[in-house]
Amino acid sequence: MPYQPEYYYGQGKVFLAKRDAAGNPLVLRWLGDVDDLKVSLKTTPIKRKEAWSGEKTTSMSLIVDKDASVDMTLMDFSNENLNLALYGKSITSASGSVTGERLPTGLLVGDRVRLENPLVSSVVITDSATTPATVNPSKYEIDPKYGALTVKDATGLTQPLVAAYSHGAIDTVAMFAVIPDNVFLRYEGINLAQGGAPVIVELYCVKTEPLKELSLITDKQGDMKISAEVLGDTTKPADAEMGRFGRILQVSSA
Repeated sequence: MPYQPEYYYGQGKVFLAKRDAAGNPLVLRWLGDVDDLKVSLKTTPIKRKEAWSGEKTTSMSLIVDKDASVDMTLMDFSNENLNLALYGKSITSASGSVTGERLPTGLLVGDRVRLENPLVSSVVITDSATTPATVNPSKYEIDPKYGALTVKDATGLTQPLVAAYSHGAIDTVAMFAVIPDNVFLRYEGINLAQGGAPVIVELYCVKTEPLKELSLITDKQGDMKISAEVLGDTTKPADAEMGRFGRILQVSSA
């Protein structure tokens, strides 16, 4: 039978899943557009140099450590992916209203201060006089999307100023709010070099690291580079078929 090379040119979907107490994956969550996915393997040997030939050749090499890691580049900035990258926790706050929000004192013309919420409307500013007076809107400018106030005229104002307003619903991701559990990673790929044959890669126990860098001002499309350690899954027995780290399944395109 003539030689048939099996080349690989891949694309596909990357999923993560929580693990149950027995290490089995639960519901798979698609990470969206993943631009890059790499698995790296490394071993650590103990070596012995013989001491009788005069050449000190290596006479023994014994593998004592096995390490694996995975690196991927996420292009989808969903709240779920931000939680993964930032060890974050998502909080959704409903729309509502605020009264009595005190602004910093000593504001001068041109100063910009934040309100505690973005997406604001119906803003009313009062001063802190003995009998509080409503500040004429001509004395300040509101940036409703970002929830910020800029002073245009500070004459006659008794500070601190006090804000009341309505705001829209807000999605928040708090950084370093949780320590994530180990997860199961599954890659469902297609090998374009083999007629679109399915390729499945499963990594049983993955510990993600927090994002090293989040580029907020950049001249290219933003991404999130995630690294993770692939741990040996000790919930499973040593198995020549399944292994304790992961496996690759090449499925016939037919």
